[in-house]
Amino acid sequence: MTLGTGISRVTGFIRMALLASVLGMTAREMADAFNLANITPNIVYDLILGGVLSSLFIPVFIEYLSTRGEDEARYVANSVFNITLVILTAVSVALCIAAPYVIKAQTFLSRGRSGMEAEATFLLRFFIFEVIFYGFCAIYTGILNSYRHFTIPAFAPIANNIVVITTVSIYNFYPSRYVLAIGATLGVVAMAMIQLPWVRRTGFRYRFIFDVKHPAVRKLGKLAIPVIGYVVINQLGLWVVNILAAQVRGGISAYQYGYIFFQLPYGIVAVSIITALFPSLSEQSVKKKTDEIISSVSLGTRTTAFIIIPASVGFAVLSSPIVRLLLERLRFGKQDTAMLSSVVFYFVIGLFFFSLFMLVLKVFYSMQDTRTPMIIAAIIIGVNIGVDFVYFYSFKSDVMKVSALALGNTTAYVIGAAAVWLVLRSRLGALDGKRIAVSIAKISCASVVMGVCCYFTAKLVEKTAGVEGLGGQLLQVFGSILVGATVYICVVSILKSEEMDSLKRLIAKMVKPSKTGEGEGTSLG
Repeated sequence: MTLGTGISRVTGFIRMALLASVLGMTAREMADAFNLANITPNIVYDLILGGVLSSLFIPVFIEYLSTRGEDEARYVANSVFNITLVILTAVSVALCIAAPYVIKAQTFLSRGRSGMEAEATFLLRFFIFEVIFYGFCAIYTGILNSYRHFTIPAFAPIANNIVVITTVSIYNFYPSRYVLAIGATLGVVAMAMIQLPWVRRTGFRYRFIFDVKHPAVRKLGKLAIPVIGYVVINQLGLWVVNILAAQVRGGISAYQYGYIFFQLPYGIVAVSIITALFPSLSEQSVKKKTDEIISSVSLGTRTTAFIIIPASVGFAVLSSPIVRLLLERLRFGKQDTAMLSSVVFYFVIGLFFFSLFMLVLKVFYSMQDTRTPMIIAAIIIGVNIGVDFVYFYSFKSDVMKVSALALGNTTAYVIGAAAVWLVLRSRLGALDGKRIAVSIAKISCASVVMGVCCYFTAKLVEKTAGVEGLGGQLLQVFGSILVGATVYICVVSILKSEEMDSLKRLIAKMVKPSKTGEGEGTSLG
């Protein structure tokens, strides 16, 4: 699953790099138009059903699989599928008609950007129908994960990325907006449909069932109210970001590209861990096995920290070299690099807190508690919106104005992670705090030493080999990463990190598999 997620994130990275290079960032209006239109279906989907399907469908489906049998669980899945299809189709058609107003609601503070608004409106009328296929993806993924099939959902986004990469490559030679509009939409269709054969292998067959009175559907509806509240609050924060970022030429694109950089280590590592733990947490919650829940949370937190903390330090130190290497070509210039690398820096310093927040959030959802995340989210987004305005208008330069929005995100999730952790500890009575604290202390110490070595390696390469050409840029980035990774592994080994010992045992098992096939600890999939 991590391999699939990794390839997905890497191809997503290539997709972003190609988009940035072909569309530019600050030099042309099409970049902001495309990114604004492209993220709007995600906002709409999350507002309508996204949070409900991704967070509640799996626990309820597993509950019916465990207590009522497969036939009843599949009946519920079909009913949810059809209700989702009707709702998302109706919303998509309505918003296709209202596209100019949807775009204007996110750009009304910007001045002199009518060209960007017109292009975004055109693209949105195609992109909005992606909402339907996002719904398909969520249900298919939920069914597969409930049966402990994680691989195909992890690989599915690769299809989307390949289609969009092909689309942007064609657009570079034949710059028609229809190419972008149709190609990007087909990418989401491919991501949904590629999962269908494996869904059928679980025994699921589509049936036209529309039972809104079924107890499971009614339960989902009841649980959904706080989740929808959480999502509305969360999307309100993104809406404010778009309103502010649209005032800076290239601001929307810089924020979105920066968020993709920020999401790369989270998506490869933390998402894999959270996704694999979620069905187990749901089952442990149904059986009220508190000790096992605590063990799973401890394992997830320590494992996430072991990779995410050094990754965030490395990203922060090497933000400029990495952006320059990957994006600075074609229509993406030095000014774009300066803006984006600053945004990436302020994003990644909050990466671990974001990952921890998302992990603990899933624990509450596994308990079928949707009210607590909604309340905490309201506090976080309130903080985020407040600091976004303060930070944004505190700076005069365009670079720092957009960076301020990334810093607002970091500020909010530092507070949010602390809040959900304290609430969960109060709920469960304990969270293996001493063991986690010792692990994070060792990991943080090793990461700081690693960061210092990365910084001086990058400076040494810049001084001796130069970084104007591709060769020097490659040497600077990969040389610094190699030195940093080596130093990190050495330091955590010297400090006798528990996670490093676990990694060594895992590698030993992969090289020489156990005859019994049995392992210790909580399984991640």
